[in-house]
Amino acid sequence: MALLSFSALTGLALVGWFHRSEVLWNWKSVLAIGCAVLAVTTSALVWRAPTRMHAIMGIGVMLFSLLRIGPPGEWTWVSFALVAVTFVLLMPLVHAAIVLRDDQH
Repeated sequence: MALLSFSALTGLALVGWFHRSEVLWNWKSVLAIGCAVLAVTTSALVWRAPTRMHAIMGIGVMLFSLLRIGPPGEWTWVSFALVAVTFVLLMPLVHAAIVLRDDQH
């Protein structure tokens, strides 16, 4: 659910970005779209086969998405909100990575 929420919130942020920005396509928007798609894919993996590796993949996708906010010197209140929401949504994935079994056959 955390990964799906992350994807939905990223989608809403992209709609706002495309509505407000003069330069629609840049590396930040491409990164956000890619991370949203990967989060949905990883969510399906966690749902169908809940393993520690899939939870870690979800954590990686969410942390990788934070690259789009840039260095701390360029942050705005939106950047702080993005970091805060991302870390709140990371909590269930970190818990899952701790308690789920390894994928061993």
